[in-house]
Amino acid sequence: MYGKLFEKLILGSLLSILGFELIDPQKSTLSKNAFWLSQRENKRESYATLLYKPGVGARFDIGFIGPGNTEISLDKVSRFEREMEFGKQHHFMSTIIIVDRIGDGSRITELAKKIDGNIVQMSMNFWVREVAQILHKKVGFKHEILKQSNEESIKYIQERMKNLDLVKFINK
Repeated sequence: MYGKLFEKLILGSLLSILGFELIDPQKSTLSKNAFWLSQRENKRESYATLLYKPGVGARFDIGFIGPGNTEISLDKVSRFEREMEFGKQHHFMSTIIIVDRIGDGSRITELAKKIDGNIVQMSMNFWVREVAQILHKKVGFKHEILKQSNEESIKYIQERMKNLDLVKFINK
């Protein structure tokens, strides 16, 4: 239960800081600069789905690796389809998996590359900026954080976090 709550807070904050709007996918037809949290699809649950522009987006997953679990399974990196239908439009979807850390000797990064997915470690200081860079590369995302140094990006994130209403991520 706490894991699900934490996932929503992390992903909701991340995507809001990057300028995306939280929507209810059952009620909204917005198909750009929008995201929603926790949706069950045919294959597996997506912890967050992002639509950058019509036809292009990303799916997010979070994995917490405990001390006894040094590997995320191939299942985690291959769980999402490359396409998704929203409204009456098909969207090409990238996969981004956010983990607390990657265990020693893990092959997860190589496994993700084989399916054109990306792994980001929250234990790295500038992981939010790294997500923005991946979105830039995969979907053409543009944002001011991409022009900032690592240190400037931390200050930017701290300022944006002050104004976020975290409750809206829990109630969705």
